[in-house]
Amino acid sequence: MIHAINRKTLSRYRQLVKDLQAQRQFLESSLLGREPLVEGCLVVVRKVCGNAGCRCAKSKKERHGPFLYLSILRKGKTKTIHLPKEWEQTVKTGVEAARRYRKARQQCRVLGKRLDNLWRQIERQRKHLPYEPKQKSR
Repeated sequence: MIHAINRKTLSRYRQLVKDLQAQRQFLESSLLGREPLVEGCLVVVRKVCGNAGCRCAKSKKERHGPFLYLSILRKGKTKTIHLPKEWEQTVKTGVEAARRYRKARQQCRVLGKRLDNLWRQIERQRKHLPYEPKQKSR
């Protein structure tokens, strides 16, 4: 007996493939954007100046700041870089763009795996045996 191709199932798989390819194409176009990416994460710090008579020495709420730092990993060590006020908005935008970029890449990988599984299922649906295998007798 030759296995018949289940046309409804194949049609459904083809539609899923088209949908996933459209999603992946949208994500890939967002990955090709031109906005600058900034590696690292932003850290807000309130500091103590060291003067014994200063307000910051008396209370945590009265510390100086807030100051914005960029925390990055270099050669296995965390490094923090102070950001001047004029750089803050540019760096915030770049860090957020890098986060969106990483998320889109992850989604592309997931879509790629789902597409690969669909292609395998389509292959299984289309395969058929040109002859009927012999039954093993016991």
